[in-house]
Amino acid sequence: MKYLPGIIFLIVSFFNLTITDVFSHGPTRQKLKESITINAKPEDVWNLIKDFGKIDIWHPSISKVESDGKTRTIYYSPRKNTAIKQKLENYSDEKMMYKTSITEVDIKFFPVNTYTANISVKGNEDGTSTVLWKAAFYRAYVNNDPPPELNEAAAIKAVKEFFQSGLNNLKKKLEN
Repeated sequence: MKYLPGIIFLIVSFFNLTITDVFSHGPTRQKLKESITINAKPEDVWNLIKDFGKIDIWHPSISKVESDGKTRTIYYSPRKNTAIKQKLENYSDEKMMYKTSITEVDIKFFPVNTYTANISVKGNEDGTSTVLWKAAFYRAYVNNDPPPELNEAAAIKAVKEFFQSGLNNLKKKLEN
């Protein structure tokens, strides 16, 4: 009987910790897909985007690229010319696709973490092409209760803005 208050305290403490762990959560993995149909042959589209180190020739928001063919640093102008270091993870000229990952970024300007993306070109029956750009990532802030500039919405907005400006300009370049 003299141990009962101590046992009750331990039980209540255990349930309190367990319930807190169950109801708290960190970031969730986000997925984003953007695509565009371009009135051009897939080979022509692929020839413009296939060089990992020359994204600046078709993406209007990239002011500069430094690349050795396997890694690149892009300077993203809408976000204070922030440097985004990327690695080429997979490349297939035959499938007209490549996969990248971000290895280093200033999260204040591009608020993502554990980011990978694929860009690919597919031919359509009518002679046009579809470019699909998809990414998987987490928000930059890995703990609970992120500030607004580092939450899921901010991460999705940054990636969507990046994809859309690139795809829209790609279409413009190839259809003019």
